[in-house]
Amino acid sequence: MKRLILPATIALSAALLVSGCSSGPTVDTIEQAVQEGLAEQLGGAWTVTCPDSMEVQAGLTANCSATSDGGETVEVNITQNDDQGNISWEVPSDNLDVANLEDLVATQLAEQVGGEWTVTCPEDVPLEQGLTTDCEATSADGQSGTITVTQTDDQGNVSWEAS
Repeated sequence: MKRLILPATIALSAALLVSGCSSGPTVDTIEQAVQEGLAEQLGGAWTVTCPDSMEVQAGLTANCSATSDGGETVEVNITQNDDQGNISWEVPSDNLDVANLEDLVATQLAEQVGGEWTVTCPEDVPLEQGLTTDCEATSADGQSGTITVTQTDDQGNVSWEAS
């Protein structure tokens, strides 16, 4: 049985420089930077709304809401890296990072049994401790089998077994 550590969040941007007017960054400029980042990375137009009480200050965090022009709403966690408007932000995911899971299991299968492997799992797997999911593994030379993935917590840590 192997144990994998998978991130529970999707980091959509490592850092953005928020350029504000000469008086310094504002909540509006932070919202604008996240809107632009979401549009660039996910497409479409986004509206970001942060709490009115949010201040621009190093080390402060806030949960903001983003809504796409198609009506999709997501939570955005913002961390202010400094008081100059440099921020980090992420959209937390309620799902397991399936692409990462597939890559890691394929790599570990190759290390354990040799050959090149492709692992395919269901697309939307909720983060839930104890939840098991069956994935299909296929080698370049035609071998195939089922990989049973069990989530060991609700943070994306899993163990897996080939059957």
